[in-house]
Amino acid sequence: MALTGWGLPALLALLSIAAFAGLVAWWPRLSGPGAPRLAARAGTLLGTNALVLLLAGALLNAQFQFFADWSDLAHAVTHAPAGSSASGGGRVAAAAAAHVVGAAAVAATRLPPLPPDAGTQKWLTYTVRGRVSGLTGRVVVRLPDGYTDPAAARRRYPVLEAFSGYPGEPEQWMEAMHVGGAVSGAEAAERLGPVLVVSPQTEFPDGVDDECVDGPSGTPQVETWLARDVPVWVAATFRVRTERTAWSTIGLSAGGWCAAVVAMHHPAQFAAAVVLGGYFRPLFGPLYRPFAPGSAAAAPYDLVRLARADPPPVALWLQTSSADGTSYPTSAALLKAARAPLAVRATVLQHAGHRLTVWRGLLPAALDWLGADVPGFRFAAAKPPGT
Repeated sequence: MALTGWGLPALLALLSIAAFAGLVAWWPRLSGPGAPRLAARAGTLLGTNALVLLLAGALLNAQFQFFADWSDLAHAVTHAPAGSSASGGGRVAAAAAAHVVGAAAVAATRLPPLPPDAGTQKWLTYTVRGRVSGLTGRVVVRLPDGYTDPAAARRRYPVLEAFSGYPGEPEQWMEAMHVGGAVSGAEAAERLGPVLVVSPQTEFPDGVDDECVDGPSGTPQVETWLARDVPVWVAATFRVRTERTAWSTIGLSAGGWCAAVVAMHHPAQFAAAVVLGGYFRPLFGPLYRPFAPGSAAAAPYDLVRLARADPPPVALWLQTSSADGTSYPTSAALLKAARAPLAVRATVLQHAGHRLTVWRGLLPAALDWLGADVPGFRFAAAKPPGT
């Protein structure tokens, strides 16, 4: 029986009902003193509750596909990696070098002071109001190692704009994905230059699955917030580089979609995107649909069509799994449609679900690609003049 789908939950529901009915029917016979009867009572209660917990887990897995199949579950238990294959190129197209950075070109020469505890905090949290979108949201920033060192006062850093999944918070990349440790490890191995990680709020209002799009007038302009307002604020607040090859997005699940759409729609600002378990057409929930599927407003958000008809000069590193029903269909379609100057490096897992442990394990490989194939993120590129 398949791990996903509704067959397993149906079987577990029948077993749970049968166990509960048996517990009610046999309970009088199990009453009374004595170790055997006490053990029997404890065993029937534990067994019934275990079936109910298994049913709840199977229902959640059927909806969210955390574990794609039994092999994926075994890999998760044993920590053995699922088989994978990589295809395609991943370097930023040479022709794309003609593009200049967009919003980040406003980098300030006199920056506001950092909070007094910036040198000791793992990350900083700001409330930012976007001048173009009109949105106000939280932005979590992880400073590069050594950013506050006076010896690094002349150094400017590449920017990795990170998007959480849905539902999720900006802190997800710091707390659950451990991006700080992954970045520090890649930096220590000289596979990646020091990076400023910026994780902005993507849900407006909180809890709404807005899919990072600009809706019609009167609805949140989330894409504008992420692609224009946040970069302008970053460039005016921190010592960052302004060439487009020093700016990339990264995201997981719904955040992977956000990373793809922000980079592919704004190639003058972003040269690359890392898409972990993401997809390439929006997947709106039932409570928020800013435009109808197939409408003129929806057309720009079909990234598969964009990759085929007007591919942007952006490099993508994407991960998907043939067993991931959320990510795989549009990822496979994009791989088939992509053509230059869009460059795609794909890691396709054979047995992997839609969950954080999969993406966290692949984060070092994604960062290595960023440091190797995107010029502004290379270790040598981070050194200031004269060093």
